[in-house]
Amino acid sequence: MDRTELDALVAFMLVRHPIPALRVVCGQGGGSSYRESVASSHDLLASGIRFQMTHADTYSEAQIEASTLAKTAVLEALEHDVADEVRYWREAEGGLPAAGVERCYQIFCSAARAYQALYPGSLDMRTLPMASVCRHDVVHTQSLAHFLARDAMFLRAEAGAPMLPSASTAYSALIGASVLQLAVAGAP
Repeated sequence: MDRTELDALVAFMLVRHPIPALRVVCGQGGGSSYRESVASSHDLLASGIRFQMTHADTYSEAQIEASTLAKTAVLEALEHDVADEVRYWREAEGGLPAAGVERCYQIFCSAARAYQALYPGSLDMRTLPMASVCRHDVVHTQSLAHFLARDAMFLRAEAGAPMLPSASTAYSALIGASVLQLAVAGAP
């Protein structure tokens, strides 16, 4: 498979992935030049997918099956937990308030950490709070693109559907929209 095909397949797999981009802490350098920086969980996930695909011949069928089952279990638990959270807030508040969005963000963070741990690399994936993401930064941009791609791929536009988020939408609102999108469409 050439690089273009690989990149297209990785991009498709990211769209299928139900977790929006999250801001994560990453290390750069080593020894005395080590410093912490931030990155996007989607960039880490894309690297993991790319690595696993380019090194697929080093894994046994049993390892691939076990990895697939573990990933599926993480995403099914995510879908269930988000659906429960949305149901709770709809019954208690009639909608999804900021506290519900925050709780779902924590669910996304935990699931992303568990999912990423199924790829080679460090098991330490620390996420930063929603408030650390500014409009137009890479995490915001990737989350918006992810939401819009999932909307185009998995949902049908209906008359009276809410307006789609845009580049001016706050990250917390993007997370809220992603929560409701997952609750409506389910994880593919």
